[in-house]
Amino acid sequence: MKLLFVDHECHKKTRSAEFFLAVVRKVFDVVEHYYSHYYRTGAWKVAKDCDVAVIWEFPISRWRFFFPGKRNVFVPMYDNEWSSYWQWKRIAWSGMGVISFCDKVTEHARRCGVTNILDVRYFPDPDSLPKGKGDPKRVFLWERGEITRSVAEKLFPPSDGYVFDVKRADEFLERDAYLARIAKCGIVIAPRRKEGIGMAFLEAMAMGKCVVANDDATMNEYIKNGENGFLFSRGTLKPFTEDIIARVKTNVTDSAAVLRDRWLQDSRAMNDFLVSQRTCDLSFANRLKINLTYPLFLVEGVLHILLRKVGAI
Repeated sequence: MKLLFVDHECHKKTRSAEFFLAVVRKVFDVVEHYYSHYYRTGAWKVAKDCDVAVIWEFPISRWRFFFPGKRNVFVPMYDNEWSSYWQWKRIAWSGMGVISFCDKVTEHARRCGVTNILDVRYFPDPDSLPKGKGDPKRVFLWERGEITRSVAEKLFPPSDGYVFDVKRADEFLERDAYLARIAKCGIVIAPRRKEGIGMAFLEAMAMGKCVVANDDATMNEYIKNGENGFLFSRGTLKPFTEDIIARVKTNVTDSAAVLRDRWLQDSRAMNDFLVSQRTCDLSFANRLKINLTYPLFLVEGVLHILLRKVGAI
């Protein structure tokens, strides 16, 4: 059975969806198609000979957002247009399957009428990552414009002996060099306010680091505050004490084993879900509803962009 995987070309470089592809390759003959402009994928010809289409993060277009006559599965990400209403209503009417890596997305999709949904949680293999406790006073921060050094220093004051290893947003590192820098640190700050999946903080947890993250998904769906990591919000920027940091680092290894076991179970369920999908052959009523609500979906998208620009979301 042939599966078409449609994704933005930025992920072709980062290989951030490679874990997903590794799972589906066990069952499917996978064809990868990458595009450079959101909602303009140009994937129609490639899809012709495929049985199943997995659409990663963004629909293939705003108007024709799935492949008619194919088995379609959408994989949304919480850090993008997850909170839309009309987009999710249209997905529900289309009959597409949804694989969600975030509780918050799953709950919202179900409120919008999506029933064909599989909820999963990825976690990397700790055995595939470098080992080592790292310097307990050394803090790794990937400064991508959302969690700044000034925030990090309120949590871990240099006056208390903490030193920072800061990776700039424009600094490219080969994977081995990146992981080697994290291995030297005892503490890792998740780089973003919210994540689609969150590879950076998940790998740090799998390496046994004390991970500190903004209190939002997906971080707060893995981290239990004060147990296997720490969560903070803008109103709670206060230093963490060394004793609770030590306790977290003791617990995180056991937590990683549990999270990894769940992913191994979820990955098996994922292939079963993909195989079980029906083709998207819409009734006249559902085609009509999708077409009539298209303007509402466009308005919703414009509002999302505006709110994002002013920092409201």
